[in-house]
Amino acid sequence: NFLARAERGLSNGGAVPLGYKRDPDKKGHLLIEEEEANIVREAFKTFLHEGCLSQAGKSLNDRGFRLPRRRNCGGDKARLGYFTLENLYRLLSNKIYIGVREFTLRGEKKVVEGCWEPLIEKATFNEVGAILKKNFRRHKSKYGDKRYPFLLSGLVSCNKCGDRLCGKSAHGNSGKVPY
Repeated sequence: NFLARAERGLSNGGAVPLGYKRDPDKKGHLLIEEEEANIVREAFKTFLHEGCLSQAGKSLNDRGFRLPRRRNCGGDKARLGYFTLENLYRLLSNKIYIGVREFTLRGEKKVVEGCWEPLIEKATFNEVGAILKKNFRRHKSKYGDKRYPFLLSGLVSCNKCGDRLCGKSAHGNSGKVPY
């Protein structure tokens, strides 16, 4: 049933993404929650203006945009209530906002039209995706700046291939060795 519903573009339960609510009359359909949808639209618009997650998140937080702490229809944790790099990235890369349902069938990713109205135009979503992909190497390691402070990671690029360079380290007999 789960895969059959997914192939028809229906929502299969779980937490409802920001900007939507469940349709009480049609199971598996989502309706736009206009107040939250405005936050989603502003997040996309701000990211396009700022060009990076940290600046976009800071701008949204400074201008008073807040995520509702509760999650619609489930979810294991309440939202933080403010934008972080992680939740902003997940919001900006979620294809549900262009009216698409993604699922995996026998190891192959499938994409079908969802049974809900899109919040974001495909061109905007693709533009944001291209910037996210371009900026991917600029992300610091999961340990953050404190453990391995390579200040130029993602800012310096290779003159030959154009790829962004990032600092790394290893542990040897003499301790941590950066390279």
